[in-house]
Amino acid sequence: MQTTQLVFDVIDKISYPVILLEENEKKEWSESYINQAMGTVLKRKSADKEKKVDLTDSEISLKKLIDKYNEQEHRDSYTLHDVDIFDGVYNVHFNHNQKQLLIIFMQIPTKELFNNITFNDFSGACNSIMIVLDSGGNIVDTNEYFSNLVKMKKELVLGKNFFETFMPTYIDKLSPYLNDILTKDSYSQHFVTPLKDSNGKNYRINWQVSKIIKGEQTYVIAVGSDITKFIEENSDLKLKLTSIKVGFDYFPLAIGYMNASGKFITTNPRFKEMFHIEDSDEKIMFDQIAPLVKHQSFEKTKEYLGLIKEMSYNIKYDDKGKEVNLKVDIRLLASKKASSNFYIVVVQKIN
Repeated sequence: MQTTQLVFDVIDKISYPVILLEENEKKEWSESYINQAMGTVLKRKSADKEKKVDLTDSEISLKKLIDKYNEQEHRDSYTLHDVDIFDGVYNVHFNHNQKQLLIIFMQIPTKELFNNITFNDFSGACNSIMIVLDSGGNIVDTNEYFSNLVKMKKELVLGKNFFETFMPTYIDKLSPYLNDILTKDSYSQHFVTPLKDSNGKNYRINWQVSKIIKGEQTYVIAVGSDITKFIEENSDLKLKLTSIKVGFDYFPLAIGYMNASGKFITTNPRFKEMFHIEDSDEKIMFDQIAPLVKHQSFEKTKEYLGLIKEMSYNIKYDDKGKEVNLKVDIRLLASKKASSNFYIVVVQKIN
């Protein structure tokens, strides 16, 4: 077998979807080749090549991705990470060579989907729990702090039903919360629950709960703070636990929740202090915060997140004569209605 035929066979049968486009005289991209995996994700039958057919949802998504590529300046070779397409999440690699554009889609396994979530970085920095649940309440991912708290290795934790394993006596009471988060456009909730470790020891955890959609699958992200000692040592705190501000106010990083219009509907004290926001400014726009808008406006941020869902960047600015370096992470929690989209903005100072 000739080398060229061997290479073709490998690409044609590889598990990654691959498409090759060629630029025509009108500067438009036309399909030159797709491998078998691409044909599968596009739900294309062999007969489709011989006759005109309506575009499938996957073909429409591909066309939008290519249109997005055409609108932006780009290098000859680059990769988009965590692209939600073809009922999955992919890293998409583009290689542009003269009049040809090769696109390779590398699907990210479910267990790796949340590797880049900001909260994963907390395990070595502070006492914050992070867990990710699927729509059935099963644990998809967690950080090291949670594993240490419940005294179980991470590989044993993954796949277990969170409520049945760690809150067995509260399943009936907490299940409606899960259903409410999954079925409604209300993306963020705060509440306090007990948590039992593998040895039967009970903790009290204050949770900040949101949901995220990846690959058309809904996941619940819960970030918790162990407030057991606070309850034991400060009886006054018991009266404050009814407030959703507990935990959020003392979160170790600056956090703001932003609606689809770019308005921060709530921010924690660290966020207000970092950007000198007065308590009287209950609602402040993204574009009113000089360091953020100087890097990129909300409209540009919204446009970018519409495709990528998550973004992270560093900014430098002068704060009263002192240079400040910040890491900014923004995550889109997409809704079926664009007007209900929700953004989480997490900011931390870096050296």
